[in-house]
Amino acid sequence: MIRSALIALMLATGTPLVSTATAACAGAADFDGDGLDDVAVGDPFADGQKGSVHVVSAGKVVPVTVPNLAAGDAFGWSVRLAKVNGDACADLVIGAPYTDVDSVEDAGAAYVVYGGGVAPPQRLTAVQPQRFAHFGWSVAARDDLVAISAPYEDEADLLDVGAIYVRKGADRLRRISQETVDVRGNSEVGDQFGWSMAFGPKNTLVVGVPYENDDGAGRQIERGKIDSGSVVFIDDVLAPRITSVKLDSPTDVSGDKYGYAVAYSEGSGYAVGAPGSGYVQLIGPDRKPTRTVTQVGGQAFGFSLAASADGRLAIGAPYGGGVRIVSWKDAAEDRRLDNGDGLFGWSVAFSGNKLFVGQPDAQPYGKVAVAGRNAGTPEPLQPADGADFGVSVSG
Repeated sequence: MIRSALIALMLATGTPLVSTATAACAGAADFDGDGLDDVAVGDPFADGQKGSVHVVSAGKVVPVTVPNLAAGDAFGWSVRLAKVNGDACADLVIGAPYTDVDSVEDAGAAYVVYGGGVAPPQRLTAVQPQRFAHFGWSVAARDDLVAISAPYEDEADLLDVGAIYVRKGADRLRRISQETVDVRGNSEVGDQFGWSMAFGPKNTLVVGVPYENDDGAGRQIERGKIDSGSVVFIDDVLAPRITSVKLDSPTDVSGDKYGYAVAYSEGSGYAVGAPGSGYVQLIGPDRKPTRTVTQVGGQAFGFSLAASADGRLAIGAPYGGGVRIVSWKDAAEDRRLDNGDGLFGWSVAFSGNKLFVGQPDAQPYGKVAVAGRNAGTPEPLQPADGADFGVSVSG
């Protein structure tokens, strides 16, 4: 179960859903053709450890399947809804970072599952699959621009430095790391570049590097502030020559893990979580910090982030701290959802006026709580079967 496996990670480091004939998709996040926006939820240890993804549609929890999954793949570790192929239906980009690829152990894979049943699922892997790279750890998508990370990928003789892969449409995947010309920072052992990602305006991608050390100029290892973290803004992931900006942890504290989670809201700006110290930095569209949000007790505040289209930010603190909803534009807008003990807030996502909160350790199979903008008590959703439903969520 996820309770021990994922906590240790945090501390240490197909079959179409509907047929083409019946699909009548409408809205930015309608996957199944019922005319309503949907939410995708990952359960990476369900189905005999193969993993599973469900779509929450009009109050129903409906499974999405792909062929040839194997035990231990962790299908559903990460998930994003986006209109990848440009038709009326939303599609799913799903990470399975523990997949063996051509007998390469835990190289990782990702899947594009097309909404409306227009095409079979597509499996994506790194051009050169690498043992324990965990391709598919995090995914980001904006329309047909897709990013997939492999934060445990090695670079030459440097272990776990991390890399990301991007593609536009059906183009070949492009690999980017901190060794790519003009990507700020240096690849150093254990940095895990790509732990988190979010698309900004146009082709901008912000990449979290939460295990990077603040160790001065040049390539250094185990020096300076350990795991203080950073984020790298790549101005255009498709440009022939990359340009980028790097922000380091603003507190200069070991263990900040600044960049563990990132989010972007169009017209409002970026958010960067630092759950090691328990804060979230709000950053304007000009990439200048505007405010730091904290919470008494920490409780991994900033572990998960989700931005709404109207400039609200949901912040998960899944070790007893609940979920906070704040605003880039109005510091007075501040609301908190609590749900007792457990991992409530492990994942968060907005869909329309509703907030979806994952709690993968809820009995018996994990759950997702759904809260309206002014609702007092969230309503729970659970699958008919599973293991840790709510590890990932996307609206």
